[in-house]
Amino acid sequence: MDDLEITVGQKDFDFPLEVKPLTMEECAKILRKALSISEKFKTQLEVSKATGINIKTVGDYFTARHKPPQEKWNLLREALFKKSEKDLLEKKTKKPKRIEVKQSIERLKAILFLLKDELEYFKDSTLEDRELLKENIPGPSIGYIASLLTSLYDENQLEIFKNFSK
Repeated sequence: MDDLEITVGQKDFDFPLEVKPLTMEECAKILRKALSISEKFKTQLEVSKATGINIKTVGDYFTARHKPPQEKWNLLREALFKKSEKDLLEKKTKKPKRIEVKQSIERLKAILFLLKDELEYFKDSTLEDRELLKENIPGPSIGYIASLLTSLYDENQLEIFKNFSK
């Protein structure tokens, strides 16, 4: 999992374009991570001033008291990760499918970031807690996801996976 920490912790980490599928807690974790790696901002107050969002409201988003609506999410996203003019030009000239792929990658990176934190919790918890986890999340689901993730990094293995998972 060390590779995930490096990948997620790098400056190219973007949070998802869409806020709707995220919980308040997920939004807060993503915002805190974004602020921690931001080169432009060090505090929530600075983010508040840059976005024009009330400081109390920004604080509520960062502490999971409220989930930002899409328009506020867009402001926070742009403020924390505004791209250079060159990046914006590249984005405009790429095919629409490439944009969808990048959005999927961004969502997956955010999910993996959140999943890693949750898994670390269970790694360090009691046997009783892990038994409860096993009772509530079926083993075959975990196996399928683990196999699919592994297969995505080996094209031959992916073809075999596709054939067996039909």
